[in-house]
Amino acid sequence: MNIAQNVEKLKLFVGALVSAGVDDAAGWQKWRREPANERFMEQCLSYERADGMPSVTSLVKPFFHPTLPLIGLNYTQVAHNTLHAFENGWTEPMRLCRGIVFDRWCRLVAFPFPKFFNFGEQSETCNLPDEAFVATVKQDGHLGIIFEYDGQIICTTRGCFVSGSAAIANQMLDRYRQVWSRSFPKDVTVLAEIIHPETEVHVKYNGEQGFVLIGAFNCRSFHDFDYEELSELGARLELKVTERWSGSSIAELQALMHDLSVANQEGFVVRFASGLRVKFKFKSYIALMIGEKLTPRYVMLRLTQGNFDSKIADLPGEVQLEARAIERQLLAVGEVAGDKKARWEYLYKLLSDDELTDCHRSNCRNFHAWAVREGRIPAPAQPVKAKRR
Repeated sequence: MNIAQNVEKLKLFVGALVSAGVDDAAGWQKWRREPANERFMEQCLSYERADGMPSVTSLVKPFFHPTLPLIGLNYTQVAHNTLHAFENGWTEPMRLCRGIVFDRWCRLVAFPFPKFFNFGEQSETCNLPDEAFVATVKQDGHLGIIFEYDGQIICTTRGCFVSGSAAIANQMLDRYRQVWSRSFPKDVTVLAEIIHPETEVHVKYNGEQGFVLIGAFNCRSFHDFDYEELSELGARLELKVTERWSGSSIAELQALMHDLSVANQEGFVVRFASGLRVKFKFKSYIALMIGEKLTPRYVMLRLTQGNFDSKIADLPGEVQLEARAIERQLLAVGEVAGDKKARWEYLYKLLSDDELTDCHRSNCRNFHAWAVREGRIPAPAQPVKAKRR
């Protein structure tokens, strides 16, 4: 990835927003509806839209600081839910939109991790390089993006300067600000997991509060701190550094992930010598994740992509039964009388109101076509054409 070139593309996007006077969510919604702006975003994000792919304006959105001239860019839930299905969906500029921050003069202010993927999730994480690596504990809180701007130490989360997690983090920063006014490194973005009862996901931290240092980047050179540099930075900032795994091979790490007796741990992040990062998650943690998001939309996507059985294999028995019940509910679309439009309407009604987007309606239609093609349901009745007299 040529980070510098892709950052320049994002600067063009930010510059266009500034020139148009966009400084809040309402202004963004108005700007994004202009067809010319959609085409401009596609150029800035190197996005080539193919059949079935969502509009780029639904994939990345800006967020604005309430008092400072700062604009962040973040990929959306639509991007998270859909782009993995397309080989070229996650473009390099789009991967940088993970909380990256510019000021309104298009100067880069904060540079967090570019998006990286789970083992086996993308082509780049299937065939891993044969090179040295370091694996560190993947913390299970919320990512804090900490940076200095105009003499202030600020923490934002991936999509909002004033989210609940950001507010918690900025309160916790009060104990560090005086020390950091002298020791915070110039032009460096500090990446720390926000550990707090309000930021717990699945791992329980038993009331623990604080930051765990997990990464750092120089905003000018884009230097990615290695573990030794991170340890030195942690000592300098008086921050706990995420633990390093003591194993010696990827095969050993993969075997560990399948140990279902492991509880209350998410997994590890592997950073190869080339800079590639890959997430490895415990099967027990994945089971918790899937059990929480088990919805008709999730099952529909897994069936269409052919990985439903493998995804639910490690779930507790009662959750597997629920997943199979949802599968039967989806495949009951084959019993709906009428043509394919009637069947589509059946599938639409299984989605929540929040999920009724054009993209998810398209997923319903794709699911129906898959189920017919695979012989899981009969083909629908063909519309009767009126005979000419």
